[in-house]
Amino acid sequence: MKKKMVIFSPGPANISERVRKSLLKSDICHRDIEFSCLLRDVRRLINRVCGVVSGYESVVFTGSGTAAIEACLASLKGISKRLLIISNGVYGERAFEIASINHLRVRKISFRDNVLPDLNKIELAIKKYRVDALYIVHHETTSGLLNPLKEIGGLAEKHKLLLIVDGVSSIAGEELKLKKWGVDVIIGSANKCIRGVAGLSFALLSKRFIEKIKRKHLKNSYYLALDAYLAREKKDETPFTPAVHNFYAFHEALRELLQEGADKRIAHYKKISFMIRQGLRKRGFKIYVDDKISSNTMTTILLPLGINYKWLHKKCKEKGYCLYAAMGKLKDKAFRMGVVGLINKSDIRGFFKVLDKILAERKNKL
Repeated sequence: MKKKMVIFSPGPANISERVRKSLLKSDICHRDIEFSCLLRDVRRLINRVCGVVSGYESVVFTGSGTAAIEACLASLKGISKRLLIISNGVYGERAFEIASINHLRVRKISFRDNVLPDLNKIELAIKKYRVDALYIVHHETTSGLLNPLKEIGGLAEKHKLLLIVDGVSSIAGEELKLKKWGVDVIIGSANKCIRGVAGLSFALLSKRFIEKIKRKHLKNSYYLALDAYLAREKKDETPFTPAVHNFYAFHEALRELLQEGADKRIAHYKKISFMIRQGLRKRGFKIYVDDKISSNTMTTILLPLGINYKWLHKKCKEKGYCLYAAMGKLKDKAFRMGVVGLINKSDIRGFFKVLDKILAERKNKL
């Protein structure tokens, strides 16, 4: 039997056999009762996973997390006079680009990718630009930084702003209190911490936000019209052809997560990320983001002098461990290790045995 490849990515990553087998379920018609029941239950389980059984409606898209982000940002046209995007990484920059392409009145405030954003500067920007909506990436996987969503929510509440959150890589990986923190929209993906397969994304919308999009009469997109998706999915159908078997896998992944317990999975992610950071530091590697502000699922590691990422990636992959490239300005200076997949402590110990051997062989050749 071929050895399992342990994928250290922010997703898609390793999934369980239970989820994999769900892809083999019988074909069904996406306009018939079987799919309607599946869609209805997926939407119900999304709310449970996010800890909101009332006060929010979920909507599912066939498409990656970026599709759901674009649908939600485009929906602001006609309900928001000006949006402020807080950016400290590639995904904040992407959101700004999406908003600009969709002709939103948008401003951006930028911060370094390994420090928390300055709340005082954000508040000054809110006042200066007279914004009525705020956008933040909860877990910025560019670096592995976890942004202070609770505090950002406090600012949004203080200034009566809509709060839109990219939770693509934080849902089921980090603590979330949507109602308490005043989140109006949070966007997620099936294939990150929930451990489904790539191809589906979703958003949870607060009652306040739903009322706002219902009152407008502007169609902002044909394929990604958020209000159209919500209206059709409340009738247990989708506006366009869905990725039916991906729904099977997503449904099974959601059930698996709830049976495990979201809190337990979050704790597991935290433990194995600690193992990785501790083990790498013992071997002389430097971690890019301070542990106090790091996510539970992603670590960015600076490359030691003389070690090339392509070489390290190739050597590790030959032994069954797939590292993940860094992004942006860190592309040639670092690598990343995500743990959102089905990864356990034994996998981490196995990785370090392989890494020790690779580093020892390199040292002997110098």
